[in-house]
Amino acid sequence: MEISIDNMRPEDHEAVCSIYMEGVKAGDLVLDTDDPAGMDLASGRNLVARAKDRVIGWSVVEPAGKEGVANVSVFVKPACRGMGVGKALLDTTVSLSARSGISALLAGIVPQNVPALMLHKSCGFHAVGMLKRAGATAGKVRNAVLLQRNCG
Repeated sequence: MEISIDNMRPEDHEAVCSIYMEGVKAGDLVLDTDDPAGMDLASGRNLVARAKDRVIGWSVVEPAGKEGVANVSVFVKPACRGMGVGKALLDTTVSLSARSGISALLAGIVPQNVPALMLHKSCGFHAVGMLKRAGATAGKVRNAVLLQRNCG
């Protein structure tokens, strides 16, 4: 499958929300069930992966509170997982973040989401701790493994 990575556009909104909600429906894959509808799609820090002009994955980078540090999240359409989509998105996100002056990226991933933990580790992230009570889904409070990758 040929994958292209580019900036998220407003017309990608429906596909982005659909991919996110598929993760929510899976249960143990996300920290919360907030709809990404309020996300700034034009910020240039949000990327999509496309195959045959269809959005099959996306990533978002958001400030983490400290200058030069940002949070990253990656979501891939279930039918496209295991095909390198997440790796292409995360590698591109890391590269673009470094060029834009971000010194470190953080990711919080529920421990049950082993494929996401493996993806981040394959892209140079390492575990730095556990965030207790980091979110809630399906009525269950979730912890998250905190991962970090230096970009410089």
